[in-house]
Amino acid sequence: MHKYLIPLLLCAAFFHGSAARADERPAVPDRIATAKKVRIAVNAGFPPMEMRDPKSNELIGFDIDLGNAIAAELGLKTEWVDGAFEQMIPALVSKRVDLIMSGISDLPERRATADFIDYLKSGTQIYAMTNGPLSQPSDLCGHTATVSLGTSMPDELKKWAKQTCDDNGKPPLKIILDNNLGQQIINLKQGRAQAGVQALEGIDLILEKEKGAMKLIGEPIHVTFQGIAFRKDDTVLRDAFFWAVKRKFEDGTYAKLLEKWKLTTAAYPTPTINKDPE
Repeated sequence: MHKYLIPLLLCAAFFHGSAARADERPAVPDRIATAKKVRIAVNAGFPPMEMRDPKSNELIGFDIDLGNAIAAELGLKTEWVDGAFEQMIPALVSKRVDLIMSGISDLPERRATADFIDYLKSGTQIYAMTNGPLSQPSDLCGHTATVSLGTSMPDELKKWAKQTCDDNGKPPLKIILDNNLGQQIINLKQGRAQAGVQALEGIDLILEKEKGAMKLIGEPIHVTFQGIAFRKDDTVLRDAFFWAVKRKFEDGTYAKLLEKWKLTTAAYPTPTINKDPE
């Protein structure tokens, strides 16, 4: 055999082995491997991310489709645990669920108890009735806005109101905390609130469903990323999911689901962990 051939063959074998290892499915924690499923906290009141099919009552939405595809990449099934949004992090910390995938924002204050795999751009957007009194965000001063309980949006709205209304000597903003989007829409249509505040990724569906009755008010008042949340000490599961999320980005599944659920404007370039917006 040629004296240069052996090193070349060894080198080729090394790189072939490295590529094979890179494609190997990573390990998951023993409890997950034994159960062959992951328990995922979700709040089914945030279309198009997660909701109930009105005919079958089954969970549907972008997060549901993507979460099922990620779990399948790891050879796992999913058990979606539907509950109140404000109870999801307590359920994660107390180990009643393995992770959260429910339109939850990756915020620095949440990283004290959770790590996040970021996978979608998000923002806090004001919207209102088309025939209402608002044409720009500052018009909201002195009026009432409805916002979802248990999310980061009430705090974001209060911060914005202080800077826009209070600090400029304008009438203060009143805030109604609602449990779900349906209740928010009712408050708008019945005049109890002049504006609603929702995450950017849900706005297109609202505008389409309401057929001209609703409109956007200005640009998002806050920008963030949505993430899949894991307990801080559950790094094996987090890293396994990170591998699987990247696979779904690379094989086109992520892009197809963005198209399906009309979320292309919220596309994230590549998954990250605990990333702050620039």
